[in-house]
Parts: sequence; C-alpha cells; structure tokens
Amino acid sequence: MATIPKIAPDVKPRLSYRAGRKFEARPVDFAPEVLEKIKEWLWNQVRVRRQQLRNRHKKLVPEWRRIAEGRPKEEEKSWPFEHAANLVHQVVGEASDDMAARVMQMIWATAPIIVYKYFTKSASDEDAERNSKKSKLLEQFMDYAAYEPNELDLYAKENVWFSTSNVIGTAWLAVVPEQRQEAVYVGYEEKRGGKFEDATLYEGPKVVNLRDEDVLYDPDADAPEDSEFVSRKTTLTRRELQEREFKGTYRKGTVEKIIGHPDRAGPSEARRKELKGKGVTTEEDREVLAEWDVDECYFYWYHNRRKFRLIAWLHYETKELMNCVYNFIPENALPIVRTRLSSGEKGMNGRGLADVGRDAQEEISTTKNQRIDATTWGILGVNRISPMNKNIDRNFKIFPGIRLPFAKDEYEHISVAEPAMHAVSQQNEQMMIQQARDRFGIGPAVAGAGSGGPVDKRGRFGSMGTFAVLQDANTRVAHRTSDFRHSHVKLFGLLTDMYGAMGLGRKGSLFGLDDELLTESLADYLERKVRIPIRAATASANREVTKQNELVLNQSLAMFTREAMQMLQALGNPGVPPPVVKWLRSVVKARTRLMQQIVRDFQLSDQPEEYVPNVELPEEEKPDAGAPPGIDPRILQMANVVRGRGGGATAGQPAGMGEPGGGPGGTLPGAVV
Repeated sequence: MATIPKIAPDVKPRLSYRAGRKFEARPVDFAPEVLEKIKEWLWNQVRVRRQQLRNRHKKLVPEWRRIAEGRPKEEEKSWPFEHAANLVHQVVGEASDDMAARVMQMIWATAPIIVYKYFTKSASDEDAERNSKKSKLLEQFMDYAAYEPNELDLYAKENVWFSTSNVIGTAWLAVVPEQRQEAVYVGYEEKRGGKFEDATLYEGPKVVNLRDEDVLYDPDADAPEDSEFVSRKTTLTRRELQEREFKGTYRKGTVEKIIGHPDRAGPSEARRKELKGKGVTTEEDREVLAEWDVDECYFYWYHNRRKFRLIAWLHYETKELMNCVYNFIPENALPIVRTRLSSGEKGMNGRGLADVGRDAQEEISTTKNQRIDATTWGILGVNRISPMNKNIDRNFKIFPGIRLPFAKDEYEHISVAEPAMHAVSQQNEQMMIQQARDRFGIGPAVAGAGSGGPVDKRGRFGSMGTFAVLQDANTRVAHRTSDFRHSHVKLFGLLTDMYGAMGLGRKGSLFGLDDELLTESLADYLERKVRIPIRAATASANREVTKQNELVLNQSLAMFTREAMQMLQALGNPGVPPPVVKWLRSVVKARTRLMQQIVRDFQLSDQPEEYVPNVELPEEEKPDAGAPPGIDPRILQMANVVRGRGGGATAGQPAGMGEPGGGPGGTLPGAVV
C-alpha cells in the first residue's frame, strides 16, 4: 500500500495580495514527466465523470426542462382520435416562477445587497468608527457593482441561477477574471488619419452562468470543495481559441494541434432543440460554426511533499493539455459556486420542482385533456347515414342554414357524452392542482400581517404583527430563501476576494466613493478582518418589516432614555436615602443591560453599545467610620458647614463642642444642632 506524502508544515499565509504578489496565471514548473502524469490523470477523470453523469445530462435534465417549459411529449396526439387535446397544465412552471420571484425579491429588494462586519476588536473608538465607515463603504460599492449592467449585472445572472436550480435542483456559476483591452478611437490626426489609444475597457471579475451538462464533478461529494476534481466545459470557436492563445491563457502552439479536430461542425443536439424552440435554424458549417470543447479543470496535486492547487485546460478528443497553472484565486478558492434545492439531501445534486411535480403535472394534464376530448365528443357525437344515399360523401360539411339532401330516416345524430362526467372531471382536476401546490409548499403570495402596527388610540406600536409575519416565514419558500442566501453569500465572498486581488482601477471614484478607503477595506477582507455574516431568511429580511421593527425599537429606546435620566437625577439628590441610592444604581445597570439585549435580539447590531452606551456612575460614598450609628454622614457634613467647620464631627464628640467663645469652628448663636 502506497504511503501518503507528508503535507508540508503549516505556514501563516500572506494575504496582502495587492502588496505581496501579482494576480497572474503562473505556469507550473514541474518536470515534463510530471505534466504527462497530470494529463493522463485529467483525461481519465473527464472520461469517468462523463460516464457517471451521462444519464443525468442526456435524459433527466432535458426531460426536466421540458416539464418546466410545459411542452408535451408528442407534438400531435393520435388517440383517442387524430389531433386530440394535447395541452400541458404548467403547474411546475407556475410554482417555479412563483418561488423564483419571491426568493429573488426577498434578497434584491433590500439595500445593501450584502452586509459586511468587522469581527476583530478595535483598538480605540477612532478605529471602531473608521472600521464602521469602511464596512459601509464596501457595502455601497458592492451594491452599485452588483446592479450595474456594465460591471457585474448580478440580478440577471442570479435570476437564471436560482430559476435553474428550481427546475433541475442544482445550478452553477463561475467567477472568472477578465481584462478587456482594445484600441479606442480618440480623434483625428492629419497625415496619419484616425488616432487610437490602447484602453482597458474592463478589468475585474466576471460572472458566467453554466449549463448543468458543462460541469463535471464527483456526484457523491456533498460540496464542490469536497470533490477532488471539478471541471467546466468551455465551448469555443476558432477565433476564441486563437484569442486565448494570443493572451497567454493557452501555451503557444497548442491551438494549432487541435484546430483541425473540432468536436462538431455546429451547435450540439441539446442546443439545437433549444434554438429550434426559439425559431433559430441551425446548420452545420465547418468554417464558421465549428466548435471545440475545452475542459477547464480544478484539482490538487502532490509534488515534492507539497500539496498544490492547479488549474489546467484539456482538449479531451485530442488529449492535448493546453496549459497548466497554479491556482491564482485568493486562498486557492474554487471559482465555481453551486446552489441547489433540498439542502438536506446528501450528494452534489438537489431535487428540483420538475422532478417533484412530474407525476402530478402529467396526471392533471391527462384529466384536463380527457375533459376537453369528452366535450368534443359531446358537441360532435356520432352521425349515422344511410348507405343508400349517394348524395353525401366524406367531404360533406354541415353549417347553419344548410339544406340536407336526405330523407327523414336517412341521417341520425347519436350523442355519446355523459354530461355528469364533465363536473366530476373538473372537481378531480381542482383537487389534483391543490395537492400539487401543497407538495410544492409555495402558498399564497401575501399572508400574515404587517409588522408593528398601531395597537391603541395613542398610536403605540406592538409586536403581534411581527409574530404573524414570522409565522408566515416558517414555510418552504423561506427555507429555499435561506438555501439560496447561503449561496448568495458565498458568491459575494468570492467576488470581494477577486476585487481585492485584482484591484479597483479607480472604480470607486466612478460611483462617488473614496478609492483609498475602499481599497483599505478590500485589503481588510483579504486579511479576514471583515466577513459577511450569514443570516437565515426571516421576516426581518423584508425591508418594510425591518423599518417598522425599528420604529418599535425607537419608542422603547426613547422611553428607556427618559427613565434613565430620571433615575440619574435622583442619584444626585442629597435627600435620597442610601438604600434607595444603592437600589437605583443597580436598576440603571440592569435596565441598560436589558436594552442592549433587546437591540441585539432585533439584529440591529452585534455591538449594542453603539445604540445603548454603558452608563458611567459616580463612585459610591463610603460612610464615615467615626459617625454615630444611624446618622447619615451627609447630614453631619451639612451641619458642620453651617457651623463653619467644613468637616464632620469626630467620634464621641457631640456637635457644638468646638473651640470656646464661638470662634471659628464653634457653635453660632441661635444655631440648633
């Protein structure tokens, strides 16, 4: 049995990417025989994973898409008669669109689109304030970049992402670095004509939706990071291959080896069916439409007792290794993000609504078509004609006002429909639709109640509305929202790393933000000083509900402040007995801790001291050890001030026993002690 190579000792990673290293694809410097072993291992991995996922990619996924789109299995039905009803009740498509709309709006209707928090303790109040400013700045930038069509355009990408996972259970996104440099026309020069300058049109991460058929992995792994091999198929044209070789993505000379061996002379069979449904005709043309499939592979490899994360490009048909580089993503991250339904299931793939509702949709569609066919039979029936009548042939048509050329008993209409069956069929169909919706767990679009509505004539707010909304959140839609929010956070974490590693290129100033402070916040994220907290999708994710909850909290804070001020003023009153003073001090501290806990429970902040600061109370005055028992030392001090002594009585000396003659420190005439 071969021994496993010893992993190199842990070394604290240097995460200052912009200062410490370049963001570049550096080719591996292994020996040729090692690269040959890597190529052989990758080719076998692609071969085996294609075989494992063949049934899913060739049969199941296309069938699930057909169910969600509501297309019938046969274009025309020939039973129980030619051109019989062939409709599909789109209960799966309806549930999928409804769930996608709710989940996407739950996430994208709030601002900012993602939240960052510093979990490291600040050295001073100034640092805490600066960190808070940096986190808000980073939230603003990612919010702008996510919505901007010329930057990330994430709403459209995540919409396809989640809608696909609704249908087939699993969906994939890839985050790839992109740099577009082109010659831009800037003016006109005499003699030379047009004037051009090289400009960087875009530099940063790019999000790409992946088809399920284009991703290979270990189907038994629970997460993509657990799979020892993950690849995505990139389908390229001749010009795209040449451009990648020109930019250095592929080694020089490798494109020439595969250019004569295209994988196909046009779109694949699955793509042809999809394009046909959209009215696009697909022809084969080896010069223009030829396509090459290059697998972009992510894997690890042990070399000289060290574990390396590598990225390689392999053309399977020619077995050509186009290039192999060290993983240049921060912290060797996998730039492929998965989202899925039914996260409680083991394995890589979830179970989509098309699989869940396949039988229900077929049953509902069959019932509907039977009722339509029965209605057709009821309207047309069966007509019996005398065989002796030679004036009527098979092309004879009946219409209102026609004169029929036959005698009374030569033509007979026979009704074959049962009217009662129509009502029974419709009732059964409604029950089937309701059962399907109950299985999907979508529920009504609007339920529960608004949060924090006024509960009395004074307009004071209550929490019963919040409780109702929280009850409504305990649904499968809320569960799916939590699943997708987890993937959403992973995606934004990867995007933030990519922006930090690739740099902003003055993008912050384009959005009116501080570039220097924004770059510092990105560096903090790479250093893992700031993170993205993952929160379950509760009613507080609804922005309107959150604002109403904050109104309730604002009233509680105002009431707490008034009561605290009154108690603090009472503490400064010299006439308050010491036991009451001690009790008030304890009450102020307890109420402050309670209010801080309420702020924490409202998820307003993980540091409630920002909203409910701790109260700094004066030190308690210790009683004078020489004062007679039962007499408040402050009363003795006041009496001495009146006598002009300014000090307290000594133990065992009655008040007024000062210096003789009523001088300084003596008893004033007429004074009562």
